[in-house]
Amino acid sequence: MQQASRARHLVENAPFFQAAGAAAMTEILRPSFAQLLPRGTTLFEQGDEPDFVHMLLEGSVGLQAAAEGDGRTMVEFFGPGELFLAPAVMLHLPYLASAVALTEVRVLMIPADVFRDGVSRSHALCRATTQLLARHWRLMVDQVVDLKLRSAEDRVARFVARRVSEEAGAGNALLPEPRSAIAARLGMTPETLSRALGRLERKGCLQRGAGGATVADRTALTT
Repeated sequence: MQQASRARHLVENAPFFQAAGAAAMTEILRPSFAQLLPRGTTLFEQGDEPDFVHMLLEGSVGLQAAAEGDGRTMVEFFGPGELFLAPAVMLHLPYLASAVALTEVRVLMIPADVFRDGVSRSHALCRATTQLLARHWRLMVDQVVDLKLRSAEDRVARFVARRVSEEAGAGNALLPEPRSAIAARLGMTPETLSRALGRLERKGCLQRGAGGATVADRTALTT
């Protein structure tokens, strides 16, 4: 009962829930359920047909893409409150990436057909989904710009800055994912990532510690 109460609290505080509103979310939450999964769990594989929309409540999930003969790479990370790969659900198309738990995760499983039906019937849910897809589109474009135009050090700085509250302007940037996964997401080797973090630390932009980094001034990392 305590676990169910915690899951409900996390769902109600998720940005998507806040955007859609409690009334719109009630119908799709009724058949949904939460799962607690260990690090390393594959939530779905690239090429699978989606049966659920996944809302991450706790932990970190990485999206991995593979090309024949070229191995795998990390495409993106998702943190608490995020829905991921909703386009595959909405379009009835296979996933373009696999989802792997990079930490222990708690995930809300929303049946795909229930979600699609809710979006078709509820203006509030449709609006929240549109906002979600637009935000993820901007995230993708920003990542392409990062990889094509910014140096390794700038990519690392911006990545760390996104882990710090913009409102607070300073604080701890949690980096619970494996360093190899972070490096792959940023398009570099783990050694390049380590060197970039070292340069940022020497410049006074951050201080490395167990599980992340302390940032005194977020704007110093983004300018």
